[in-house]
Amino acid sequence: MINIIPSFGGEARSLLNTKREIELKFAEVLFVLVFLFILSCAGPSPSDIAKSESGQLFPVEEGENWGFIDSKGDIVIPVKYQGAVDFSEGRALIKQNGKWGYINEWDILLITPVYEEAHKFSQGFAPVKVDGAYGYINTVGEMVIEPKFEKVNPFSEGLASVKYNGMWGYINKDGETVIEPQYEKAFGFTDGLALILIDGKGGYIKKNGNVFIKPNFEYAEGYSEGIACVFKDGKYVYIDRFGEVVLETDFQSARHFSEGAAAVSRGGKFGFINRSGLLIVQPEFDKVGDFSEGIATFRIGNKWGFVNKRGEIIIEPQFESAVSFSGGLAIVELGGGRWGYIDKKGRFVWKSFE
Repeated sequence: MINIIPSFGGEARSLLNTKREIELKFAEVLFVLVFLFILSCAGPSPSDIAKSESGQLFPVEEGENWGFIDSKGDIVIPVKYQGAVDFSEGRALIKQNGKWGYINEWDILLITPVYEEAHKFSQGFAPVKVDGAYGYINTVGEMVIEPKFEKVNPFSEGLASVKYNGMWGYINKDGETVIEPQYEKAFGFTDGLALILIDGKGGYIKKNGNVFIKPNFEYAEGYSEGIACVFKDGKYVYIDRFGEVVLETDFQSARHFSEGAAAVSRGGKFGFINRSGLLIVQPEFDKVGDFSEGIATFRIGNKWGFVNKRGEIIIEPQFESAVSFSGGLAIVELGGGRWGYIDKKGRFVWKSFE
C-alpha cells in the first residue's frame, strides 16, 4: 500500500497504482490499520487507532485525555494522557507534555516521552522522530539507529525501507545500508520479497537487492499469504513467490488476500473471492475492508456494517465508519465525534457518549 500505516497490516501490505488511479486499498478501507503515525499535537482520533495487540488493551478517550480499557470495557489504565496508541510488542505509545513515549500494560513508564513523533514496535525496533529526522529505538529506549532519514518504515524480516537523498533503500538492524537508495518507493519484505516502485511501476526484489520481477506493473501489491495481486495483460491476476500466475480473474478490480479472502469488484460493487477464485461474498457492497477474525467491514450508501465469509450480514450498516475487528472488538463512529468499541454482536463495550 502506498502510504502504509498502519498496515494498519497485518501487516504492511504494499499497494501501488499510478496511471490507473485506482488506489483501491485506501479508497475501500476507510481506516488503514497498520503502522500508525501520529503527527499532530492533539490526541489521536478514533481513525488513528490501529489493530490492538492480541490480549492487550484498547485506547479510549474522555474529554481531551486518553487511557486504556480491557476487552470488557473496564478502564485499567487511567485516562490521563494527551494521546494514546494501542500496544505493540508489549508497549503502548502515550503522549505527555507534547511528546511521545511508551508504557507497559501496568502503566509503568518504560520509555520517557521525549519524541516529537514515535511509532509502534516491530521486530524490537520503533521509528522515532528527533529534530526533523527519523531513526530507531529498541525496546528499552536506546537510540540504536541514529535519526538521519527523511522517512522510514517498520522492520520486517530483518530489514527496513528508509528514505534519504530523496530515494528509498533498505537498512539492517545495525543501521547499515544493505540495498542502496534507488527506488521511488520501497515496502516491507514478506516471504523474502519486497515491492518497489520505479518510474511509476511496481516490481519485486530479493533481500540481496537483486530484481526478482522487473518493475512493469501499473498496479501491484506486496505479497500476502504467499501470493501478490498485480495488473498484468489487461487483467488482475495473482502471482506466487516464483512469479508464476496462479489465479486469473475477470473482475474490474482485485486486491490482496486476508484470511483466505480477497476483495474484488464488478459493476462498481464489491465482494470477496476465495483462493480458488470463487465468489464467497457476492459483489453487492459499495466499499469493503479486509477480513479480520472472520469478519469484514462493508459500506452500503453512507453506512458501514459487518459481514462474514458466507456473505451474511452480522451487524447491520448503521455506522459512519468502522474498523475491522481485533482482539474481539471493533471501532465504530456514529458522527458528531461519537465513537466506541463494539463486540461481534454489535453491542457497545465502550463508547465516548452516553
